[in-house]
Amino acid sequence: MMRMKCSVVAMVICLSVLLGFVNAYADDSISESLKKGKINGELKLWYQTNDNDAGDNKIFNKENSVFDAGLGLGYTTGSYRGFSAKLNFFAIDDLSAYDTFANNSIHGVDHSETATWLGEAFLSYKSKNTLINIGRQDLKSPLLNSDGWAVFPNNFEAILVQNSDIQDTTVAICYVTEERKLKSDKFEDIAEDGGLMLGVINKSLPDTTLSGYYYHVDDVSDVNALYLEATTKMNLVNLAGQYMFFNPDAITTKKTNAFGFKISSKLGMFDLSAAYSTVDDGTLNAAKFTDNGCKTPLYTATMSGDADIAGATDTDSYKFSFGLTPIDSLNITASFGYYDHGGNSSAMPNNESTSKELTVKYTGFKNVTIFGAYVNSDHNGIGGWKGATINDDLNSIRIWAGYKF
Repeated sequence: MMRMKCSVVAMVICLSVLLGFVNAYADDSISESLKKGKINGELKLWYQTNDNDAGDNKIFNKENSVFDAGLGLGYTTGSYRGFSAKLNFFAIDDLSAYDTFANNSIHGVDHSETATWLGEAFLSYKSKNTLINIGRQDLKSPLLNSDGWAVFPNNFEAILVQNSDIQDTTVAICYVTEERKLKSDKFEDIAEDGGLMLGVINKSLPDTTLSGYYYHVDDVSDVNALYLEATTKMNLVNLAGQYMFFNPDAITTKKTNAFGFKISSKLGMFDLSAAYSTVDDGTLNAAKFTDNGCKTPLYTATMSGDADIAGATDTDSYKFSFGLTPIDSLNITASFGYYDHGGNSSAMPNNESTSKELTVKYTGFKNVTIFGAYVNSDHNGIGGWKGATINDDLNSIRIWAGYKF
């Protein structure tokens, strides 16, 4: 409750500062900055179906299908003396899909309602190489992140400070209080006393990026975490390595270590990649702190083989991908993920999981993206991508289309 009060106070302070700023400098320059503001938006249709039905295992069955129609509408002011502000409203509706062809919502919206929320509302200040954002916003980092795989991303109430005074180096510090998760209808505490992130990204070496992040999530069991990554581009191949470390501060808990390696290459119209990761038998999965820990930044993650599979403890993973771009703006990718769960795994101990995926993405129409995927997952009854019984695999189809304006 205290965290909710603090976040509300912070929002009030932000708005008060903004209003005071406008009143103090209400001249032609302010008017011009508002006139130069930009309106943006997105229309999105999102559908998924599977054959997870113990009765007849029919794909496209409305009980096994998900549909959401989304509208995003945003406004960003022009800059005045380094200050600007951004608002972004979201709305989700099923457009009468319920009891017709899809009885479920990926955002957990009741079929009789239209869900609306203010996903972003922050004051921004930019001075030379320093950026400060205060309020509701999207965040991008390996373990605290706004993931865009659903209709709209999860948003945060946070304070972000970013600086690039050091040559080829960006330093960011962020304090997060609340998150609006994928299926939540409001912003809620991300932890009892929030989460802290400190990140450093360096590009001083040719064609190489070095990244390091420290996280502290202050909850009932405090967790300290590290994420380290190095990527480099060579003549024919790209190489990448990652390391994750989770240290929960509680009795009977164990540290979790995870390593990942990836090699990839683009040869004309072809994209090839191979990745390996391993997670030891600690207490926590190698997963993001956000959105109920359903995602992982591990290179071996697939659409279905995510934090509860690739990021599961005591698990060795392999992922192979083959991409093809036969014409401009059309990308076709086939992926295979194999996951070997040891005897102490948080997934299915002493078992194997697989994920086979075929995705198609087309961006040839102006401001339009069309995406389609077929997924076959065999996860031994673990997670959301599981069959009707522990021995059934699951076949899924996902299609979405978005138009940005």
